[in-house]
Amino acid sequence: MTTTSRVAVLHGEGRLTIEELPLPRIGANDGLLKIEATGVCGTDIAAYHGVNPYYELPCALGHEFVGRITELGAEAAARWGVSVGDRIVVEEYLPCGTCRSCLAGSYQMCEVPRYGGKSIHSGPGLYGGYADYLYLHPQAIVHKVSEDVPAELVQLYIPIANGLDWVTRIGGMHMGGTVVIVGPGPHGLACLVGAREAGAGTVIMVGTSADETRLAVAKQLGADHTFTDNAVAQIEELTGGLFADVVVNTASSAAGLDTALAVAGDRATVVQAGVAKGAGGGVESIVDAMNRRVLTLRGVRGRPSYLVPPALRLIESGRYPLELLCSGRFPIEDTEKALTAAAGDPTSIRAIVVPELSPNPGA
Repeated sequence: MTTTSRVAVLHGEGRLTIEELPLPRIGANDGLLKIEATGVCGTDIAAYHGVNPYYELPCALGHEFVGRITELGAEAAARWGVSVGDRIVVEEYLPCGTCRSCLAGSYQMCEVPRYGGKSIHSGPGLYGGYADYLYLHPQAIVHKVSEDVPAELVQLYIPIANGLDWVTRIGGMHMGGTVVIVGPGPHGLACLVGAREAGAGTVIMVGTSADETRLAVAKQLGADHTFTDNAVAQIEELTGGLFADVVVNTASSAAGLDTALAVAGDRATVVQAGVAKGAGGGVESIVDAMNRRVLTLRGVRGRPSYLVPPALRLIESGRYPLELLCSGRFPIEDTEKALTAAAGDPTSIRAIVVPELSPNPGA
């Protein structure tokens, strides 16, 4: 009988270990999830490299997971509407329900540490998806999942739900509008899907010369145009100088934000989702662009819970070849390789940690 779980624990910049933690005793109000697959998110990669906005160290990493319930308390079952054996996804947040953000309906901004970032010294410690098992906290937000979809696709529910939200509710895209997405990573490609689902007239993806594989995937997902060099000039010509109605920047660079501002048309909304690091135009260029074209610049933090079920139904529908985003499967022991896959391989889009995989002794 299993009594422990393997867990990938982040201790600090570039310091990750695989440890064994005991399985908790489950009471009336909580549960235990056996993980099937967990997607590697950009915030996990950033945390591994020392950019740490949401993490209590040491913590069990991974917050975009799908799994099956193995133990469940009676009160938790009634509250969540699930049973032992059900397949579910769990949002990363553990909202307290009483803080200022929660009371305002912005539970994503609750200060309670979330899954994938909560200390292993807090309660049972099993709060990360790069593991065999996950503790289902009483405050967890769960959603049932179809049995018919591979786990490698289901784990895309967070970027897909974010993409649906960022283009529409945050970006305010109208039917027939022009959307430009800067950065063809998992979230950028998910925003492309969101734009298509929302009825965009033209969808343009912008990347770098190293993004050839990702831009090819963007075309298969429905991008009308993809650009690398001279993107601003090409978008100006394509749109007759009107540029975009909505721009979503998912690139983690100040240069990405510069491009996003440059391709935003009059009264456009620019959604800033990436981490603007490195050299860039600075505050003056941002303010100038905002004032000259009366832009709205909006930040993001996750998505509302009501968009997770539509994201799951979209994945289940098979309308988009989302398997193209899933570029590598890694066992728990190779979590570090999963976190660094994109940096070492320009064809990598989204790595996935799969507990059932056995480690390669020759790796």
